[in-house]
Amino acid sequence: MVTEDDNFIIYGPRPSEPLPKDCLGKFVLNNLINNPTNEVMLNVQSGQCISYSQILQETCNLAESLRKYGCTQDTIIGLCSENHLKFFVPLLAATCLGSVIVPINPAYVHDELRHVLNLTQPRILFCSKLTLSKFSKDEYTFIEKIICIDSDVPNVETAEEFVSKQLNRKSVDPKRFEMFSGNPETHLTAIMTSSGTTGLPKGVMLTDHNFEARILQFRDSVYKGAYAIVDGKFTTTSKGTFGIMPFYHGAGIVLALACIAQQTKMLVVSRFDEDVFYKTIQDYQIESIGLPPPVVVLLAKSPKAGKYDLSSLKIIGSGSALLNKETELILKKRLPNLKAIIQGYGLTEYLAACLGMPDAVGKEGSTGPPSTFTSIKIRDPETGKSLGPHLVGEICIKGPLMMKGYYKNEQATRDSFTADGWLKSGDLGYYDENNFIFIVDRLKELIKYKGFQVAPAELEALLLHHPKVLDVGVVGLPDELAGELPVAFVVKKPGVAVTEQELQDFVAGKVSHQKKLRGGVIFISAIPKNLAGKILRRELRKLLKNHKSKL
Repeated sequence: MVTEDDNFIIYGPRPSEPLPKDCLGKFVLNNLINNPTNEVMLNVQSGQCISYSQILQETCNLAESLRKYGCTQDTIIGLCSENHLKFFVPLLAATCLGSVIVPINPAYVHDELRHVLNLTQPRILFCSKLTLSKFSKDEYTFIEKIICIDSDVPNVETAEEFVSKQLNRKSVDPKRFEMFSGNPETHLTAIMTSSGTTGLPKGVMLTDHNFEARILQFRDSVYKGAYAIVDGKFTTTSKGTFGIMPFYHGAGIVLALACIAQQTKMLVVSRFDEDVFYKTIQDYQIESIGLPPPVVVLLAKSPKAGKYDLSSLKIIGSGSALLNKETELILKKRLPNLKAIIQGYGLTEYLAACLGMPDAVGKEGSTGPPSTFTSIKIRDPETGKSLGPHLVGEICIKGPLMMKGYYKNEQATRDSFTADGWLKSGDLGYYDENNFIFIVDRLKELIKYKGFQVAPAELEALLLHHPKVLDVGVVGLPDELAGELPVAFVVKKPGVAVTEQELQDFVAGKVSHQKKLRGGVIFISAIPKNLAGKILRRELRKLLKNHKSKL
C-alpha cells in the first residue's frame, strides 16, 4: 500500500555494484593484494612518500602484532594524528582484526580530548610525535599502551619497535594473513566523533558497510566528469589526487581509502599552507579537488591565488558546511576553465547523503539529488508530516550509510531517528521538482526574532557578497522583548575600511524586516571554525557575551 508519505520520498540512483560481503579491512587490502603496484601516497611538504605495497605489508605486520598482544574483535583502538603518511596503517590494521578504531581530532583541547577518551576508553592509542604530549597513561589509566607512528621519537614505543618485539623481526605474508570476517552490515568498525557544534562531541558508531558504501559512492558519482573509470580504476590527466581534508574526518578517511583501494597516487599535506596549496595544484596539474568551504572562499577571494597557474582546475567539490551561491559565482569568474562546483552534503552520522552534479545537469546552490544507496524525505519538524517540493523542513535520510547510533547514549540515539527509522539530520532544506536538494540552515541554529525564523546562513551568504567582507558568522543576541536579534561577526578584507552602519544598511536594503542586523556588527580577525569548516557558533556566542559585558 502506497501512503501519502511514500509519494514524498526521493531516491538516489541504483549503484553500479552491490555492497561488498567483506568487512572494510579485507575489502581494501584484497584490492592491494590482487592488484600490486608501485603507486604512492606523497607528502608534498616534506617530499616523503609511502607506497601502497608498503602500507599493505606494514598493515599486516601491525595487525598480527596487535593480535599477538591480545587485541581481538571489538577491542577499541584510538588514533590521533595530523595527516601522516602512516595514519592508515593502524586504521587498516584495526579493521583487519575486527577491532574498533576511534579517529581523534588532533586539534582537540584537553577537555574535549578527555571527554572523547573517557567515553570510548581505548585500550591501545596510536599517535604521532606532534600529538604525543596530549596523552598520559597516568591520567587515562584505561590506556594500556601508547604507540607512536613516527620512528624517530625517544622514550616512547614506536610502531616499528612494537612490531619487531611481537613478531621477533619476522614479516607476515599478506596473502596468508587471516583477516576478520564478520557481518559488514552490523559490525562496528569505527567510532567517529561528531563536530560538537552544539555541545561536547558524541561518539558516532559506524559499520563496515557505512564506509564501503561511501567508497562506492565516490567511484559512482563524486567526481564524475573529472575522472574516468577504466578497469575499475580512476584515470585522469592530473598527476595525483590532492586531499587536504583531515584524516580524522569521515571525508578525509573515505578519500584516502578510495585512493588506497584503487591505488591512485594521493598527495597530502600535514598542515594547510596557502602557498603550498596553490603550488601543488599548479605543479601536479590538479583537475579536481574536494575542499572545505573556508578554503573554497579563500580560493575565490585571496590575492595569493592569482600568483599561481590554477588553470588545470575543472571540478571543485565542497562539503562539511554550506557554500553560498555568491562564492560559486566569484570562483567561476576567477577560474575560467572550471566546469563544475560540486556541493556534497552529508554528516558524520551519514557519510554522504547528496552529491552535487556537474553544471550541465546541476543547479547553483544545490547539493544535488540523493546519492546512490540513499533515500531522502523532508519532514515538518513540528507535525512530523512529509513535505512536497519547495517546502522547507528537516532533511531525513535512510540507507546503508546511516550510523548504528551514538556510543553509550541511547537517549541521543532515540532522539536522532523518527519512529519509522529515518535519521533526522538537524538541517533544514527543501527539494525542487527535479529532486535537487537545497540546504537552508541548521534547525537548532535558527534565530527567532519576534516569532520569525531567521537563518544565519542566509545573512552570511548576503554579507559575503559585500566587496569589503572576507568572512562572516551570524548568531542571535538574546533580547527580552524580541527574543533574539541577528548580529554579524565580520572579518574585513585587508586594507579596506568599512563601518558597522554601512553593513547594516547593506543588509537592510536586501532582506525583510525580521532579518535586519538589529543586534549590530562586530569586527573580528577570524571566524572560529572547526577543521571541517563549520562555524563554531557557540564560540561566537561566547565572544558576543564578552563583547556586551564590556559595553
